[in-house]
Amino acid sequence: MRCAIYVRVSTDKEEQKTSLENQRNLFVKYVSEKGWTIHEIYVEVESGTTSKRPELQRLIADAKAKKFDIIMSKELSRLARNGRLSYEIKDMAEQHNVHINTLDNAINTLEGNVHMFGLYAWMYEGESQRTSDRVKATFKLKA
Repeated sequence: MRCAIYVRVSTDKEEQKTSLENQRNLFVKYVSEKGWTIHEIYVEVESGTTSKRPELQRLIADAKAKKFDIIMSKELSRLARNGRLSYEIKDMAEQHNVHINTLDNAINTLEGNVHMFGLYAWMYEGESQRTSDRVKATFKLKA
């Protein structure tokens, strides 16, 4: 099984740099234990609310070109933090026979575990919106 690993953090703060390395190490261990191969590790430091992420776009293009069999992400929120984008990625993967597996095992199309996909997509979008609202309120308060 050829794996595309997608790791992402939202900011370039020092503590998030450690998260990138931790995500990468988790996947290398997981893939090794499964006996699979890593096609590529796509690394992004960008908000998950937008599709305008170069590495995500490259991942999608590579999936369409059938360069790998499965997309792996720590959780669905690493791939997308809005419902529309979540479903676009899911639909693209289905159309090109690419599986999606999250390490939290919420999504695992290899095992047919997709029944909670919509709930997770909705939940992560809501979480992103609440975070945005809190940051805006803080800036407004400081002003």
